[in-house]
Amino acid sequence: MRRLIILLFLMQSGMFVFAGVQTQDSLGLVGLFDNDVPLEIDLKANFLSLFADLSEDRVFHDAQLTVKNPSCAFSDMAVKLKPRGGFRLRKQTCDFPPLRFKFHAKQVDGTIFQGQDKLKYVSHCQNFKKDYELHTLEEFLVYKMYNVFTDYSYRVRLARVNFIDTYKLDTLQRFGFFVEDRLQMAKRIGRHPLKFRNIKQYQVLRENMLVLSLFQYMVGNSDWDVSRLHNIDLMSVDDNSLPVAIPYDFDWCALIGQEYFVPDPQIDLDAKYQRRYKSYQWTKEEFEAAFQEFFDHKDELYSLISDFTYLDNDNRLKLLAYISEFYDLISSKSDVRDFLMKNAKKIPSDY
Repeated sequence: MRRLIILLFLMQSGMFVFAGVQTQDSLGLVGLFDNDVPLEIDLKANFLSLFADLSEDRVFHDAQLTVKNPSCAFSDMAVKLKPRGGFRLRKQTCDFPPLRFKFHAKQVDGTIFQGQDKLKYVSHCQNFKKDYELHTLEEFLVYKMYNVFTDYSYRVRLARVNFIDTYKLDTLQRFGFFVEDRLQMAKRIGRHPLKFRNIKQYQVLRENMLVLSLFQYMVGNSDWDVSRLHNIDLMSVDDNSLPVAIPYDFDWCALIGQEYFVPDPQIDLDAKYQRRYKSYQWTKEEFEAAFQEFFDHKDELYSLISDFTYLDNDNRLKLLAYISEFYDLISSKSDVRDFLMKNAKKIPSDY
């Protein structure tokens, strides 16, 4: 009994240590993507050298990472960084490209990054234009909105990072977010990644494909393609089961309206900031079931946007208005016919 009383005292006083982390509150024991509290981070590196490394053979550069959240704080953990991406890696697009973090297994043990190896980080893209940071926050919200509909989705974690340049000796603070690792996500949903191209949408799990295509239509994103594996990952239990499709990279969706959007000639050169339905003529019953799922989550989506305090009011109203247009459309039989069914592809008769 005496030992139990002492143990309880230590836990209440914040002195009890588990796996090297002080349990001042429950956040210290929660995984990176299991909590929505934004991480407060100091990241030290020679960013001049890092951002000069844009070749095909770019390498990881040394950096130091400090997390300042009281529940999971630690200082000066050695990590590696390198620029990543394609379009956003171009200097004419972003002067601050997306990053890839590489962690050392022994150093992350007992920290919020425990179990992580490599992680994508989505940056603010442009240092001196406020809209770009707001657009990064909006893209983060699109990921969170898709999480509402399905576990077949990438989880994300918001972070406010102080980028401390050890060469220039200056600091820049911006929001960005980490994206769940592909293999960890596959393990979470009990599947493994497929690299097969030329798989058609009607060869994917039907309920998954309906929700995905309608969601992309809702946010105005045409920058995806299942058959080309363009901004889509396919995952399956085995090679003989129907795969599921998981989308990522929502920065070109009309909901956001990035300045650097470039229309895809394979879609429509006039498709900038417009909704394009890129799926099939599913049955009336399938459409109605999918529409009902969107209506079931309507209030949750609106709350997610309204309660996201890191956007300014104008941006929140913009997002709410754009989503509302989608709900108005699927509430109208004539709009569903004219904007979804009329231009949709026909499913081959043998399917």
